[in-house]
Amino acid sequence: MIGSAWTAALYGALAGTLFGWLSRRALKRVLNSGDAVFYSVFVGGIFARLALLAAAVCLLRHEKYIIILAFASSLIMVQMGFEVFPLKHGTKRNT
Repeated sequence: MIGSAWTAALYGALAGTLFGWLSRRALKRVLNSGDAVFYSVFVGGIFARLALLAAAVCLLRHEKYIIILAFASSLIMVQMGFEVFPLKHGTKRNT
């Protein structure tokens, strides 16, 4: 299915970018909603990304371990990159 570890890392980075962007967009959309809505979207995003990782490992279970590790590590690292920058919320106050 995937020929090399570099290709697996590229596919993992692409999948991480897609799901990281979707998760960030969903959080931005409900940022001004109530706490219950925001936290339910936040936890749902975590479970969706975890399900993506589990599905990818299941699909790649017949590949070499280095391919699975390259895909999973690049997927996780790219998704963590989306979480580094905080979401903008309201106006800044001097406190």
